[in-house]
Formats: sequence, C-alpha cells, structure tokens
Amino acid sequence: MKLSTEQLERLAERVYLVVKNSGHVEIETDAEEKAISQINFVLEDDSRAEERLSREAERLVQQQNEIAKSSSKPFENLVHEVKSRLAKSKQVVLSDSPEKADTLAEKVTKALWKLDGVDFYSEDRKVQNCIARAIHRFRQEDDHILDAVEKIATKKSGAEPYSQAWCLAFDKYYNEVLQRIARQKGENAPAEYGNRGASL
Repeated sequence: MKLSTEQLERLAERVYLVVKNSGHVEIETDAEEKAISQINFVLEDDSRAEERLSREAERLVQQQNEIAKSSSKPFENLVHEVKSRLAKSKQVVLSDSPEKADTLAEKVTKALWKLDGVDFYSEDRKVQNCIARAIHRFRQEDDHILDAVEKIATKKSGAEPYSQAWCLAFDKYYNEVLQRIARQKGENAPAEYGNRGASL
C-alpha cells in the first residue's frame, strides 16, 4: 500500500498525537515540531526505500524479458515476487506484511529517544507498542473513512482525542464502519448483477 506524501504527513501527526497522549512520553512544547518531523522522516524514508525496491524489481523483470514472456503470470505478479525476494535478501520489511508497524515503531522510538525535550516515562517496549498500534491503526489509504471515524469516536466516546480511551473507541467504530461498507457492497452486488443480466 503506497501512501502519498500528504498521507504520510497526516499519519506522522496522528502517531505523534497518540504518543503525546499515551502517558508514556512527555514532549516539551519546543520539541513538538521536531518530534513530528522525526516521525515523518522515518515514515518517508521507509516509503522511499520500498519505492527503490519496486523500481529495482521492475528493472530485473524487464531484463529477463524472455522469462517474463514465457511465464503465464502477469508482469505485476512477477514484479511482486521479485520484490519480495529482494526485500528478504536486503532485510527490508514490505508494507503489506504484518511486521511493518513493528519495524517502523522501532525506528520512530529510536528517533524520538535522541531528541532533546522528549522524556520517556515508560520502558522503550511500551512506547514502541504504543507507536506500532498507532501506525497499524492509521496506516490506511482512505483518509475520508479515517476522518469520519475520528469524528464519530470523538463525539460518541467523549474522551480526549488520541488518548487510550479514544483509540479504543476509534477501533470499535472503525470496525463498525468497515462492516457497514461491506454490507452495502454485498447488498448492491446482486442488484448490479441483475441489471447487467437484464441488459444482455
């Protein structure tokens, strides 16, 4: 899943707010911008590394043109397979793997630890887990859904936005919204199919 620069910036802000309200870390006012900037840097650096891997995989598949032509697999699938092998050999965690949030959380924790004005009140592991959950929670392509669920969580939970209680409410309402969307798609599919059948 490829996030745009704007989405990565928004993800960095959301992760920062969760960390700030977690009780695990105190961030002085002077250090707030630096903290967001460091989180964003880690996310963007990781995204660039994966982009480079994608380009390398595409080049390799194109160079093996004869093999690609003789394969029954589409070009995109071959690129994905080569990219996965490259990632394994270079120890890069891809964004579609479950370990991605943990890997990014480690890097963000280390980046925050080095900043003046950021004090850790909990073990690194707890801070890292908090960051990993935030990255996993907000690393979505559809900002409209995230924005809508944030408003619902704020209104219905009555909790401080991005606090632990608010995040639990967010997860609950996010799942409800996804289920509602899935039901709507399911209800629309037979009608669409029926209309298509009638026109044949």
